[in-house]
Amino acid sequence: MKKTLLLAAAVTALLSCTKDPVPTEVFLREDLLGEWTVQQVAYSGQMPNPLSPANIMNFSGLGQQLSGEINLYEQPDTGNLHIDFVAQINSLQVPVSLISSGTWSLTNLDSTLVMDNDSVSYTFKMVSGLPTQQVWTTSFMHIPADSSYWADIDMELTLIK
Repeated sequence: MKKTLLLAAAVTALLSCTKDPVPTEVFLREDLLGEWTVQQVAYSGQMPNPLSPANIMNFSGLGQQLSGEINLYEQPDTGNLHIDFVAQINSLQVPVSLISSGTWSLTNLDSTLVMDNDSVSYTFKMVSGLPTQQVWTTSFMHIPADSSYWADIDMELTLIK
């Protein structure tokens, strides 16, 4: 009987040690480094209505025709990002691209990642971070090529390693 109780206690102790990782709301440097694939882009925002530029229209959706990667390296802390997708804005299909290469840093007690080069900076906030899957948010102004229109876009990126 004692052996059975000891065995049950040992099994319980082992099971309590094998916990799944808990998502974090800050960037952990050791989890952040490496090559990430953008699995999904959810977007929302506003822009002038092309049919009535004095009026603002809101939009939201999931990025279509998505391709994207974010690569972060250390010593020196450099990286690059290249994300392309098509946003459906009412009846318009608008191509969206984020491209940058340069340095990266963590700020605000590691809750913010800044990708910076000489011409553009992107700021990302951690929503949920695990070693092989993370969700980040960012906001930026997009001006489509050959267009006089602008769009303020909020994005939520789901990345996998």
